[in-house]
Amino acid sequence: MNVTTLAPPAAEPVGLAEMKDFLRIASAGEDDLVARLIAGARARIEEAVGLALVSRTLRVTLEAWPAAMLTRRSFTLPVRPAGALEAVRVTQSGVESDVTGRFTLLPGRAARLMWTSGALPRPDAGTQIEIDYVAGFGDEADDVADSLRLAVSKLVGHAYRVRQAEAGADLPADVAALVAPWRRVRL
Repeated sequence: MNVTTLAPPAAEPVGLAEMKDFLRIASAGEDDLVARLIAGARARIEEAVGLALVSRTLRVTLEAWPAAMLTRRSFTLPVRPAGALEAVRVTQSGVESDVTGRFTLLPGRAARLMWTSGALPRPDAGTQIEIDYVAGFGDEADDVADSLRLAVSKLVGHAYRVRQAEAGADLPADVAALVAPWRRVRL
């Protein structure tokens, strides 16, 4: 399974001015650095919890249907929350078929793609399945939960203060505590 971004988020979950206030920076001299730190913190938190904070269009590329699609007629999309299904395409022997109408997106934090009608295309060797959907809490920073916005701010603050330090694999404890309720738990 490969996930690519087709249309990136139009905004960050924390704006530059808000972040500069949080960091107590008055000048514009470090605006580029702070903007990069915001984008990096957002990406790191999204990766840690499997979320898209601000809406963007994603493409999931598969070589075969996940087992859950075959047994339960649905599977959980890798990045959540999902808001809209844009397309489902199956390419076999160089021929692309749009099968979007056979599927429904069950939106929300545990977004699932559900096969609802018709025969499920059975992929063979060389088949490619593409699922395009919109993931994220919304288009604006205010659409993102306050705890996640605070986690981004705290992670930016940490990175701003310890620029020379080697980045650790783990999130700082206060950031990890803020994002813990948003982690996907599998049984």
